[in-house]
Amino acid sequence: MVTIKWCLKNKNGIELIEPNENMANSYLKMAEESLEMVPKTKESKIWSASTAYYTLYYSIYAVMMKIGVKCEIHSCSIEFMKQFLSKYYDSNNAE
Repeated sequence: MVTIKWCLKNKNGIELIEPNENMANSYLKMAEESLEMVPKTKESKIWSASTAYYTLYYSIYAVMMKIGVKCEIHSCSIEFMKQFLSKYYDSNNAE
């Protein structure tokens, strides 16, 4: 199980950095482009799921860059979202 403590200790885990508006905007653009691709991938469940996942992931990472959090491990980014950004999303609507 991934924990914030483990992510902070890991070389590519969670790291505090200067907030980066340019990187945040870049990841947001990547999320928007991925979102545009979702209807085009509906022929393949695998590509559709991957595209949807990256749409959400890039959105989360855009927020993290904006507030000054860097992480190169997806599971750590998701754990960060659960622990520190949970009041900004409703997990009941994640289905």
